[in-house]
Amino acid sequence: MQISTSSLYQQGISSILAAQAQVAQTQEQISTGKMVNVPSDNPVAATQILQASDSQSINTQYASNQTMAQSLLSQTDSTLSQVTNVMQNVSTTLVSANNSSLSAANRQSLATTLQSQLQDLVSLANTQDAQGNYLFAGYQASSPPFTQTATGVQYTSDAGVRSVPVSGSRNIQTNVTGDTVFQRVRTGNGVFATGAALTNTGNAQIDAGQVTSPSAVTGDNYSIQFAVAGGQTSYSVTDTSTGQPVNAPAASNAFTSGSAISFDGMQMTISGTPANGDTFTVAPSQNQSVFTSIEQAITMLQTSASATSGTGALGGLSTVLQNVQNALGQVSSVQSGVGARENELTTLGTMNTALNLQDTSTISTLQSTNTAVAASNLAQEQITLQAAEQSFADISNNNLFSYIK
Repeated sequence: MQISTSSLYQQGISSILAAQAQVAQTQEQISTGKMVNVPSDNPVAATQILQASDSQSINTQYASNQTMAQSLLSQTDSTLSQVTNVMQNVSTTLVSANNSSLSAANRQSLATTLQSQLQDLVSLANTQDAQGNYLFAGYQASSPPFTQTATGVQYTSDAGVRSVPVSGSRNIQTNVTGDTVFQRVRTGNGVFATGAALTNTGNAQIDAGQVTSPSAVTGDNYSIQFAVAGGQTSYSVTDTSTGQPVNAPAASNAFTSGSAISFDGMQMTISGTPANGDTFTVAPSQNQSVFTSIEQAITMLQTSASATSGTGALGGLSTVLQNVQNALGQVSSVQSGVGARENELTTLGTMNTALNLQDTSTISTLQSTNTAVAASNLAQEQITLQAAEQSFADISNNNLFSYIK
């Protein structure tokens, strides 16, 4: 078989170019510190590096979301603690106010204290985060969720829940709405709520009551009316939903301060001395804002501080105190949920850090150059290149004219 001179030249040049390319690749690996600089260096490794890099990028975004969510929840948690402090102060004020021996000036002073505490609570309910969004708003986060009007504090936002993705399978809620925290608070004992007419002139007070027979509770509204005649005090109970009198156990019952009054599966106690015509109410429990409860207490105190009404308007103050205690329980429940999400974010952050370290290790293993090995390979490749160049030089000098002299 004959091998042409051009074929020999082509083979020699190809060998030199291949050796030069290998030397150049190894030099680049040493200079950049990367084994894979372009996909063609190692297609399989390049794919795995790309996947690990994408995973890191996604985890970085999750980490950013986790930090943002943690900040919002932490501020919410702190604000709810302040809300709890204010509500506890309100409770203390109500306990102090629930005293028929207070002077009119004392009651007016306590009403002023409650007004200040109400303002503090509204201010906390309209707390903003670092971006100017309102913590307790729904989707309308750019507007204050609570406004004070002539008819009381109103919730003007919505029930929107804001959330962000914090892992591949978890979106976490970053807000709690003012409706949940401050509005949807059950009144009374959760089944029914007692109250007193602001026009009462005696000094009797009604407690929050309790359920004695759940199956007998009708869910109707009732009125307990007092009559004083001949030095004797009696009461009658009317189902105002039906307009019918309630035998408890008789149409007219002798009243003894502190004795239980029972009817239709419910029991409550009225203490003190009711005046003729004084009225107390029993109604199904409903959702009511803590602001409304405080406003009711302020109205009671202001009314009782007037010259003509005496302390009868304070008759329902125990129920208001119960409502505020219910609101405290509501805040505590919401805060527990916020704390649980904070703990979850801490756990997710730890997992995210571990995944990032794993991806970093994978990329380093696939991509980082082992300098010692690469230097040894480079030395061998340079020798190979020199040998190819020398061989090509020797072969290129072999021609017919070299032997004709």
